[in-house]
Amino acid sequence: MRIANIIEEGRLGGPQVRIANVACALKDRVQTTVILPEHKSEQFQSKLAQCNIGFKLFNITRITKELSMAIRYGLFSLFEIIQLTVYFRKQKFDLVHVSGGAWQYKGVIAGSLSGTKLVWHLNDTSMPKFFRFLFSLLSELPDAYIFASERTSQYYGNLIPENKKRFVVPAPVDTQQFKPSDAVMARRLSENGKITVGTTANVNPIKGLELFIEVSALLDTKFDNLQFVIVGAISENQQKYFQQLVKMASQLGVSNLHFLGQVEDVRAELVKMDIYLCTSVAESSPISVWEAMSMARPIISTDVGDVAEYIEPGVSGEIISDRDADKMTEYVSRLIEQPALRESYGLAARDIAIKHLDIALCAERHFAAYNAVIN
Repeated sequence: MRIANIIEEGRLGGPQVRIANVACALKDRVQTTVILPEHKSEQFQSKLAQCNIGFKLFNITRITKELSMAIRYGLFSLFEIIQLTVYFRKQKFDLVHVSGGAWQYKGVIAGSLSGTKLVWHLNDTSMPKFFRFLFSLLSELPDAYIFASERTSQYYGNLIPENKKRFVVPAPVDTQQFKPSDAVMARRLSENGKITVGTTANVNPIKGLELFIEVSALLDTKFDNLQFVIVGAISENQQKYFQQLVKMASQLGVSNLHFLGQVEDVRAELVKMDIYLCTSVAESSPISVWEAMSMARPIISTDVGDVAEYIEPGVSGEIISDRDADKMTEYVSRLIEQPALRESYGLAARDIAIKHLDIALCAERHFAAYNAVIN
């Protein structure tokens, strides 16, 4: 089985990690070629090369708020679609798997024009009206859809023709790679008398990091032995937002907050966290949360995506609604005061990750979806 998996965003993030991990897990049965943009994709290329997954680089533009990029997007999109169509026809793939969400439609059009079987992988739970409208126009083209979460399925359900096959496949985590014993290189920060509250999130408004800072400020009024860490890339186009967060932390007197940026091995930072927070405004199937669960971290999260499907309140973590800073602070305070409860939540979270989110399970679901569409 030969699969082309295309994504228009080259920077390494959740969808890119999922593409690489699934391709690696299915390597004995599926020959995957990943089509990705050349621009800012070095880390993604490296991850694919580590597992000997083939890839093809294209000059694929993506729309951003930058005027120059928006102009390029308008000028070159048609040419890029033609290039992709010719490539798909020449390669004669069994299936084109379009990743990255509803706004990444070039692979959908090219795959359809090439006459190749087509799956569109959706991971959004909110979209601008224009892209939602564009999606409705293109929704007839794919043979099937893969949704990263039940919430994504519900969000797009009414826009998709009833005759299309549908599969819900959560983003995977490699629970053998992400386990506490594999991060022995890290020194527990709690050894210096500090309890670490952290998150892994690229600095982006969708991650809702204002809530993380607000909760940090509230906790600092109750405890004097805390430190807060945010692990994740701070890209050039998010510098303004980053400075807003730094200013907010300063105004609230949160001097023990550390932005660590992107790290080579996130496990080394996850193992240092005594409590993991997810403060996102919107998610679908957040790999960062699944990785924290797999590392046996107790989770406190906003009610986004399918997180509530896998975090059982009072057992493996807590879920808050309405971005309630006071409620999140209350839950974190309880875990700070009860180390045994932190450990209990963390072990339960890892057990759930192993049973429901492991890469082996998710890869099999991908393979079943491919077979159903091709055959």
